[in-house]
Amino acid sequence: MKLNIFFSRAIMALSALAFAALGHAQEYPNRSVKIIVPYAPGGQADGGVRVVANALTQQFGQSFVIENISGSSGIAAMQTAMRAPADGYTLVYSDDGQWAINPALYSKLPYDTLRDFAPISLFSTTALFLVVPASFPANNLQELVALVKAKPDVYTYASSGVGSPHHLTMEDLKARLGLNILHVPYRGTGQSVPALIAGQVSMGIAALASVSGFVKEGRLKLIAVNTAKRFAFAPNVPPMSDVAGADFDHAGSLGLLAPAGTPQAIIDKLSAAIAKAVTTPDTVTRFASLGLEPAVNSSPERMTERIRETKPIYARIAKRSGISLD
Repeated sequence: MKLNIFFSRAIMALSALAFAALGHAQEYPNRSVKIIVPYAPGGQADGGVRVVANALTQQFGQSFVIENISGSSGIAAMQTAMRAPADGYTLVYSDDGQWAINPALYSKLPYDTLRDFAPISLFSTTALFLVVPASFPANNLQELVALVKAKPDVYTYASSGVGSPHHLTMEDLKARLGLNILHVPYRGTGQSVPALIAGQVSMGIAALASVSGFVKEGRLKLIAVNTAKRFAFAPNVPPMSDVAGADFDHAGSLGLLAPAGTPQAIIDKLSAAIAKAVTTPDTVTRFASLGLEPAVNSSPERMTERIRETKPIYARIAKRSGISLD
């Protein structure tokens, strides 16, 4: 009899907690929400998050405010978010850099993405482009490969830094095609693109938003995109997979995480709101100006799957190329 009373009380307590959590989710958000971004203001990632934050602000009638914590490969931002209360009022932007590249380049990280965070949603995908000066004597990747192989140790390429997606993309391409191109790392595309235009390097890897103006002016040429298929915002640029193999695909994914333990009802509410936001004409237009495509599937499950997919890819590239940030 006492055992039955105990179980009955336990069930009632759990039910009360469930109803309380549901009620909390239904009234969420009732104040401003902070989104931590592990990059400085003004870049592609920061711009994309601001588009989403603006759409969520309009949907919920509460402000979604950006807090930029740049540097240290995003580690400081991830730690700050990880330590925040798991109540849905602190979120963090994350991409392949934080959940796949960092684990490949650091032997010890103070966070584990799937242990310390709850995936909410992917909201967009992006790509990087192989770019050359207008005077470069190649107009496609096949011609570029032939030039490099004919003159090894002559050509250089600029990236936005050691361990960046730009760096790892190019190292994978070099390894697959047997190319000898010297890596020249810069501190972001704000330095690498001007160096490319000035002729200090032979070629570079950059996001479309960083080079599109110079392409329109005829100062730079787009050679290839680092994906398995063409991107909608640059349909005339062939993918690197045409030459490097069908499995060559380094399209980037952008998404939002919450601290682990955030109520699932809040996660689902945010995910549904993001799925709605990325289909609006305004978001699609603003994404395109940044070189972003809306995510096709923005569920928490898809984001979890994406994190698990990309980690071994970058681990293999880092190991093969000997890249480490320890």
